[in-house]
Order: sequence, then C-alpha cells, then structure tokens
Amino acid sequence: MTTRTDGENATGSVASGHITVGFDGSDGSSTAVQWAAVEARRRNLTLRIVTAFGPDYIFTTDEECRAYTEKVADKAEGEALDAAPGVTVENRGYRDLPGSALREESKTADLLVVGSRGRGGFTGLLLGSVSRQCAHRSQCPVVVVRPSESGGTVATTKAPPPDQARPSDPAESDVRRIVVGVDGSPSSNAALLWAADEAAPTGSRLKLFHTWEWMTSAGWSMIPTDFDPRHDAQTVLDRAIAPVLATHPDLEISAVVAEGQAAEVLANASTGAELLVVGSRGHGEVSGMLLGSVSDYCVTHAHCPVLVMRGAGAGAPARH
Repeated sequence: MTTRTDGENATGSVASGHITVGFDGSDGSSTAVQWAAVEARRRNLTLRIVTAFGPDYIFTTDEECRAYTEKVADKAEGEALDAAPGVTVENRGYRDLPGSALREESKTADLLVVGSRGRGGFTGLLLGSVSRQCAHRSQCPVVVVRPSESGGTVATTKAPPPDQARPSDPAESDVRRIVVGVDGSPSSNAALLWAADEAAPTGSRLKLFHTWEWMTSAGWSMIPTDFDPRHDAQTVLDRAIAPVLATHPDLEISAVVAEGQAAEVLANASTGAELLVVGSRGHGEVSGMLLGSVSDYCVTHAHCPVLVMRGAGAGAPARH
C-alpha cells in the first residue's frame, strides 16, 4: 500500500511506527532507501520516503515542483519494493530545505536514514551537508549509509518474502555482525540497548569495543602504582553488558578491550559489519556538544552504515 501525503500541508497527528528516509534521486539516497526498506520490513514498520527541494531549486511553479517530487518519489518507491517486497510505503514531499524537512520528520520517526552524500555533494566529499545536519541534530536515532571504497555503494541484503522464514544456517548468521562502541556514558549505554534490540530478532551477533590508551604525560603527578587502564576498560564493558544480558539472555555477544584511539578502532572494526552503532557523545565530550569526536569520525570514515544514537536518553532533546 502506498500513501502519498504533502508534508507542507500535512495536518493532524502523525502515525507512529515508521522509518523515515531522505531521497533526492542520487545514488547515495537510493542505497539509503534500500537499506531503510529492508530495515522497515524486518521491524514491521512503515517506510516513509521524504523528498524535499528548497524554494530556490530549479522550479518556477508549485505545480512543476509537485510533478518532479512525485516522479522522484515513484522512483524511490520502486527501489524500496524491489529491496523489500511487501513493505508498506508512504511518500511525503516538502518544498523546503532537505535538512530542515528531515529534522522535522525526526521528531516522530523511530529511525531516520540518510545517504552520506546527495545531489548537492561534491565528488570526493566524505559527508554531505544534509547528512551531517541530521547526524548532529536529529531527534531520533539516525543511520548514515556510506558508499564503499570502490566508488559504489554499500551493498544491502534484500529482505526475504513475507512468508519465508529467516534462514537458520549458522554460517549465514555468523556473517551478520553489529559493532558497538561502549564507553559507559548514557549515550553509549542507550546505543548498546538499541543494538541489542536490533540484533535479537535478526540473529545478528554483537561485537562490543571499549578502548584505552596509556598516559603519555602525567605532568608533575606520579602515576599510581595500581593504575591499570585495561582492567578499568574491562570493568566498563562488564557493567554495560549486564543489563543487555538481563533482557536478551540468548544474544551472542563478544567484547573486546582494545588499546588505541576509539574512533580509529571502531572505524577499522566496521569492515565487513552489518552496522556500526555509536552514542552521540561519550565521556570527556564538552557539555552541549551536538556530536562527539568519535561519532563524527565514525560517520565519516566507517566501512558500513553507522547509527548514531540520538533522541531521548542519549543527550538529545526529547521527542515532542
């Protein structure tokens, strides 16, 4: 079923239970639509495809804008249904700046999905302005779907038909891996719980990482004789895992304590992963910062789609 609505004129309450994805006809947004469609099918949510073209775009009349928006939306719907047959799709068009439209949509969405670059992005640019705005200001968790290093786009796995059960082959489930950065902060803990809820019904494994670094300088202070950053890091991981195992006792979880910079460790660990999940801010970030240095680096350099945990409980404004 397809529902067409006009975001500019929409009134009344917005239906809950949907994933919003931005689409502008670019290759990057096509991959985002495919990824979001598969995710919506897995979670039995509606897929809301949002197209937005600013008032100063190439159009001269509202009718011309509407006709082009519907054409683009039809293309996106076809790609969504090809990736996830049977998924319920809504199309919503805005004559507004894409970043503003998607941030508004994030107030009611369960998840916001964007490509890393759209039509306005420069060739070679790692992250476009719209995707960066969403990662910094979304009011719900946001996934940035990045292109692959080969110049193509990150492959998406098509969802099986509605009447086909998920394969139980251990070799296949072993391929599905969600990487999570853990540092003990509220945003990180919320990200881990989200990842666990995502992994449990899909048969994915969680691989958690917490990093530590040796002090390079202690100034005039003496380093305590019992200073053991590796042990402290393991303690943080153990505390973070406990509530996850309480709610998901059968979930397969592996935890790694790694020496090095968190951003680089997570970006490297994302190779071959299904998803990298990080908090929007970690310990040590300046209060009020919209996005932490680790999450910002991961969104820009990871080798798979990246979810940044935003929204209530993750340091971002609560939903309205």
